[in-house]
Amino acid sequence: MAGLLYKDFVSINGKRLVITIFILTVALTFLRLLFPGTEELDGFMITNDNGDTANMIDTFFFFGEFYIIWGGMFFMITTCARIIEFDEKSKLRGYLSAMPFEKKTYVASKYVFMGIMAYAVFSLYMIWHIIIVSNMGKNFNADFSNMILSFSIPFMCLILFIISFDLPMFLLIGKQKTIMVRISIALIIVMIVFWMLLFGDLEKFSKIDIEKIMNWIDGHAFELVLISVLSPIITLAEYYLSYRIAAYLYERREADHD
Repeated sequence: MAGLLYKDFVSINGKRLVITIFILTVALTFLRLLFPGTEELDGFMITNDNGDTANMIDTFFFFGEFYIIWGGMFFMITTCARIIEFDEKSKLRGYLSAMPFEKKTYVASKYVFMGIMAYAVFSLYMIWHIIIVSNMGKNFNADFSNMILSFSIPFMCLILFIISFDLPMFLLIGKQKTIMVRISIALIIVMIVFWMLLFGDLEKFSKIDIEKIMNWIDGHAFELVLISVLSPIITLAEYYLSYRIAAYLYERREADHD
């Protein structure tokens, strides 16, 4: 198992990735200390519709949280494809089939590796969040940052939920067919969005009140905490079920090929 995990780590250029993330984290820390958001600077203050002011520098760093969340989602999805592609190019499956090696161990290594990656992405987000808010002024940017934090665990669970569907497809039907399935789903989503833009009521989006959203979050704090507690449990149970199904089908598939 350890060898398979290290192989997947190598397939995504893990050492280079770790060094890059470390450099970016140090740079973010340095910039956050160099440009604090606690001071009111002329020309750098912005005002929202409610008359609340905030430092524009805080807004710039605030968007960094979006980058790590969406970047983490993109990284997880591409990593799932890269580790399978590496095995297909190196013909590792044929090599493993000739060894006294349980096929479900190979499947388990993929699930364990992607689980570790999901935990690493979430941990990185938490580190970046702490760095960003450590020198942030008490303004609406801080409220937005806390709002994103409250949804971070369910969002990461959603990523793991998507991976639990991607991995079986990659293992059972291969990279190319799985990408075709992804493209088909993406096209359906694009068509739905396009239809909404043409025939939907777009005025609803222009009437979105951020303050009402914040008040709703404050009023449903207990429910959000409950979701944050239950969503990892439900997601891990579904993730394990996905592994059991994938391992069973993969063993049957390899047995038929043999």
